Amino acid sequence: MRHFMNRSVLFLIGIICVGSVAFTTLAQAETLEESSLFFRIYVAFSVDQKAAQAWLPAPWKAVSVPKGPLKGANLYVILDDKFIRHDGEGKQFMGGTYLNVGIIGFGKNEQTGEFAAFVNRVYWPYDDPGCYKNHVKATVSREATIKASSPAACSEVWKVQDSAGGIMEFRMDYQRAVPKRKMHEFKVRSAVDPNVLFRYKDDTASDVVKSIPAGIDRVKNYKFRVTISELRKMFDGSEQLVGILVNPSRVRLRYRP
Repeated sequence: MRHFMNRSVLFLIGIICVGSVAFTTLAQAETLEESSLFFRIYVAFSVDQKAAQAWLPAPWKAVSVPKGPLKGANLYVILDDKFIRHDGEGKQFMGGTYLNVGIIGFGKNEQTGEFAAFVNRVYWPYDDPGCYKNHVKATVSREATIKASSPAACSEVWKVQDSAGGIMEFRMDYQRAVPKRKMHEFKVRSAVDPNVLFRYKDDTASDVVKSIPAGIDRVKNYKFRVTISELRKMFDGSEQLVGILVNPSRVRLRYRP
């Protein structure tokens, strides 16, 4: 269930085509596989090193983010509200709109020295392994409110329930600020098969609402709870919250190199 209001959505749907043309020019040697517009929350944690390592294939060693407002995190929980998603041919993908929650780890290749982000798991509403070969079916819901004022007061409630009845729950109230816009490119690998690699080109608006390294905190009534069995070793009570970053809008193109 979603209750959401964002005045930038219609505008960004209009510019996604323009952005697609520009990014496609930069990536003529690659295959476009996705274009999308969505809302995202990053919840960054420092979790037990052995628990993080258990998700990564050899010869990759679990490491932490080396810089930025989420410095020190070795695990991201990402919460996505896909407003619209198209495949590489411009057709709606899986109905065009859905919710998903991903678990992202970070590794350094001990042989080459390469640093990479890894998709460990994605929970979404489809019985399909997805592009990273590790998506699992789950019920994902979101409730969001925005009280328009200066600054705006916002709230988020997300819930994931897997097929075994395990739960992930995220709640927060926060004060919105003017986001910073950035266009950037990056690669992501699959934790089940590191040869599965995608390149992303994103036009992102980012609002860091909490950062321990940067001393930022506009979050109230925060709650994060996990009973999903495969995640319990990472969320055993010893995990530490590093920060929370909100993307009120994210325009994305995904390419296979």
